[in-house]
Amino acid sequence: MKTDKLAQSVTRRNMLTSTLGATSLAALAAAPALAAAPRAGGLQGKKVLVAIGDFSEGMETYYMVYRLVEEGIKPVVAAREVKLLQTVVHDFDPQYSNYTEKLGYFIQTDIAYRDVNPADYDGFLVPGGRGPEEARQYAEALEITRHFIDKDLPLGAMCHGPQLVYAARPMKGRRIAAYPGIRADIEAAGATFVDEPVVVDRKLVTSRGWPDLPYFMPKFLEVLAQA
Repeated sequence: MKTDKLAQSVTRRNMLTSTLGATSLAALAAAPALAAAPRAGGLQGKKVLVAIGDFSEGMETYYMVYRLVEEGIKPVVAAREVKLLQTVVHDFDPQYSNYTEKLGYFIQTDIAYRDVNPADYDGFLVPGGRGPEEARQYAEALEITRHFIDKDLPLGAMCHGPQLVYAARPMKGRRIAAYPGIRADIEAAGATFVDEPVVVDRKLVTSRGWPDLPYFMPKFLEVLAQA
């Protein structure tokens, strides 16, 4: 009986995943009138690339995507392949010295890194989780990141997101907020680690993790509006 219930639960999840997960972003893009009216400030019509990988942090990913949609910005989610991708939930339990990880929502990616022309985008976002560690292994993802660094274009990275940034270019003299666990890597890349909710260094916007999202996204949107 327990096995039958588990099988039914898995089947229902698969149905919901195929119905909602694969179409949620497409539905938002197809029906912009359903989203909140964008605020004034030069954001409507801009396009932002969101770079993820398997096991990117789900709250960070979806929060970024939905805030872009709310402002009339088109989010384009990129990964190694166009597929239904698994996100994770990173949380904190006082009995452990490190974060915990659980499976989160699925998200449909829109474009593969190899097919991205970075010149088509006004900004670039990198959520945390384990996605940045994966993305930095791909030459195409590194080239995309270098485009935004070298041209000083709006680039936002949260939590472990800076792993992709400092893998693309040395960060000597830059100020970066990130998950404290990668502080040594940030300093090895020549940057100064900053333990603050959000840091803006020219057009590079960084934060420590999902609790900082209400501080991170307004600053990224401000930088994007001024670019």
